[in-house]
Amino acid sequence: MAAAQGQIERARDTAAQAATFARWRGLLASEVMCLQTSVQFCDASVADRLAELATLVEGPRAPIAARYAKALADDAAAELDAVAAEFESMGDLLAAADAAAHSSSAYRVANRNGSALTAAARAEGLGKRCGGATSPALAGAKIAFPFSHRQREIALLVSKGLSNREIAEALSLSVRTVEGHIYRATFKAGIATRAQLAKLVQQFDS
Repeated sequence: MAAAQGQIERARDTAAQAATFARWRGLLASEVMCLQTSVQFCDASVADRLAELATLVEGPRAPIAARYAKALADDAAAELDAVAAEFESMGDLLAAADAAAHSSSAYRVANRNGSALTAAARAEGLGKRCGGATSPALAGAKIAFPFSHRQREIALLVSKGLSNREIAEALSLSVRTVEGHIYRATFKAGIATRAQLAKLVQQFDS
């Protein structure tokens, strides 16, 4: 609740206190969960303790959480992407959404805007699968969809498998106009192919 209200520092403090309590009680798996929550609240200072716990706690979560914390500390966008995929595979969709959101932010820091947009779309899709969940990371990675109304309309038709000629006929446009809109849309998003454009639009509209 504290995080949802924007009280990130309070949320971090609560997670840290819970982690300390779990450690005192010898509840190492619970400590991992608390420290992972801290990372989701953008706190990478717990990376060393998570790396230690990864050698002590069985199961996949501790090593993934340790990698998450280190990747966040290093602004390692590709590793954050990989961590998001692993959280998704283990069914922790909110952690996956946060890791993807952090990946988007790291890509933006590196001026890789196309990759940032793709990661943001993935984070948004994962958030929707959590019942429309929100978090500080998801809010921070929010990127406005960069296309004009017409570009988005055409991109949606591309995602449905229509050819340029079919799109032109459906929208009463010339094929050249459709080609121009597709070119500008892919340029804005930092992508190169129709397939990438289709995937991007599907992620935002899923």
